[in-house]
Amino acid sequence: MKKTVRKMFFAWNGDKEKEFLEEMALKGYRLVKVKFGKYVFEEEQPKKLIYQFDFRSFDKISEAEYLQIYEDAGWSFVARIAGWYYFSREWNQEEIDLSLFNNNRSRSAMYKRLLFFLLLTGFPLYYQVLLFFPAMTEAKIELPRFYFLFRIIVLILTGLHLLAVVRIFYLYLNIKRDISE
Repeated sequence: MKKTVRKMFFAWNGDKEKEFLEEMALKGYRLVKVKFGKYVFEEEQPKKLIYQFDFRSFDKISEAEYLQIYEDAGWSFVARIAGWYYFSREWNQEEIDLSLFNNNRSRSAMYKRLLFFLLLTGFPLYYQVLLFFPAMTEAKIELPRFYFLFRIIVLILTGLHLLAVVRIFYLYLNIKRDISE
């Protein structure tokens, strides 16, 4: 039997999302599909699963090779949404640390990839706000109401994007500081 849960997590809430998925596994629900704000679970015997995520952006290896690396390390691929890959494995008391990112160097590398991706994808938004909007005048605009609404939407998206960049950058700096100490 499938169960759908609508819940919103962001990249800076990875620990909360991981905790949520692991609690669902203890209740007998294994993650099978992820969409934006939507998790689909299948009912099975309750067990202790460990979930981890990785962000893959512009890698030189193919997706099959990428997934094989984690499979060789004992992780099962669960789902993918955009550049985020979800992996799981059963908890093993004999293994001390089952996490994919069991050190700060690998976690910082993931956040660095995510920051690069966010900055690259945010460029069109920043271009609109910094260069295109100031050049628009009422005399040149044929549909002023449309462009007013367009400006509001772009400003909201830009604000949300900047929030994400700042939060991820803050996580990245904290991890880098821990590495250097």
